[in-house]
Amino acid sequence: MGAYSNRLITMTAAISALVFAVVVVVAGLDAVDNPGAAVLSLVVIAASSMIVITATDPYRGPFQRKSHGWTVALGVFAAGLLAVAAGDAPAHASMGWVAPVVLGLFSIGMAAYRPVRELVGFGGVAAVLIGFIVMLQAVKDVSDVPPVVTVAFVVLPLLALNLSAGAFTDSMIKSIEHWHVRATQAVDRMSEEREPGIARSVQQDRVTILKQEVVPFFGEVLANNEITPDVRERARSIADAIRAVMVAEVDRTWLENVVDHLRGRARRGGEGQSQPSTILDDDNIANLMSYDQRTALRALLVAIYDNAHGRPEDLEIMLARADGRCRGVLTLRVDMTDGLVKSRFGPYLAVMRVVFRRVRAEYLQSVLTVRFSYDQ
Repeated sequence: MGAYSNRLITMTAAISALVFAVVVVVAGLDAVDNPGAAVLSLVVIAASSMIVITATDPYRGPFQRKSHGWTVALGVFAAGLLAVAAGDAPAHASMGWVAPVVLGLFSIGMAAYRPVRELVGFGGVAAVLIGFIVMLQAVKDVSDVPPVVTVAFVVLPLLALNLSAGAFTDSMIKSIEHWHVRATQAVDRMSEEREPGIARSVQQDRVTILKQEVVPFFGEVLANNEITPDVRERARSIADAIRAVMVAEVDRTWLENVVDHLRGRARRGGEGQSQPSTILDDDNIANLMSYDQRTALRALLVAIYDNAHGRPEDLEIMLARADGRCRGVLTLRVDMTDGLVKSRFGPYLAVMRVVFRRVRAEYLQSVLTVRFSYDQ
C-alpha cells in the first residue's frame, strides 16, 4: 500500500529527470560535435523514464530488480552517448551532469520499491561506470583541473541523490519495523487477555449441544426406566450427529470462518440476507497459506463484502493442488465499470501480487476473476 502513497513522488522524479535532460541537451545542441548521439541519449533517457513510471505502477505488481537494473543500465548508456556527443568539450560541462542527475532522480523515485542495499549498490556501480566515462574525457582535457576532481565533480549529484534515497528508505523501513514490534506486542497482550474468554465460549458451545440433545435424551431414558433397541439407535444417532458437528468444526479452514464472519457481520448490520458464498477446498489447502497471504486474501474479501453492502453476487472460491503448487480461483459478479473495478479492488490485488507467487485478474462481462498460486 505504501506504493500508492509514493506514486506521486515517483512520477514527479521520473518526469523531472526527463524534462531536465531535454532542456539541457537541447540548449547545448549547437555546441556538441555529434547532435545525433545527443538526441539518441534523450530517447534512451525517455525509455528509462517510462520503465520507472510503468514498472512502479501498483496495479502491475511489485517493482522487480530486473526493471531497476534496466533503468540504471540505460542511464549509464545515455551517459556514454552524451560523452560521444560532447566530443572534445570539457567533461565537467553542463551536459556531463545530465546522466548523473537523471539517475539520481530515478533513485529518488524508486526508493520506496527496492531494498536499501540494492539502491546503493546499483547507484555505486553506475557512479563507477560514469566516472570511468568521465575519466576518458578528462584525460583529453587541456585545462589544469585534475581528472580525479573532474570525476568527483560530475558524479557528485548521482551519489548525493542516491545516498539520500537509501537513507530515506532505511528510515522508513526502521519506522515500520518499530511499529510492527509494538503492534505484535499489543496483539500478544490482547491474545493473552482474551484466551480465557475464548475457552469459556468454546466450553459453553459444547454445553449447549449437550443441553439440547443429550440431557433430554437421558431424561427420557430415566423416566421410562428401560433401554430398548429404539433407545440404543437414538443414542447412536445423537452421538454420530455430535461427532459430525465437532469434526466439521475442526476441519473448517480459516477461509470458511472468514466468509462466515463477513456474512454474519452483514446480517447483524441489518444489510439483509447475504447470498451464500461457495468455497471449494476439498483438501483444506487454504490452511497452507502464509499469514501474509491470508491477510491479503482476507483484505480482498472484506473489500468485496463492503463494496457489495454485505451481499456479493455469485462469490465462489476454488482451491486445488496442481503442478506441485496450490492454485486458487476467485470469481465474483460485479456490476460496475472497468475503471471503478480497478480503483476499488486494485490496491488489494497489488498487495496480493506481492505475497502470492502469481496473481492474474480479469474483468470480463461483469465477472471479476482472480487467479493466484502459492507453495504447498
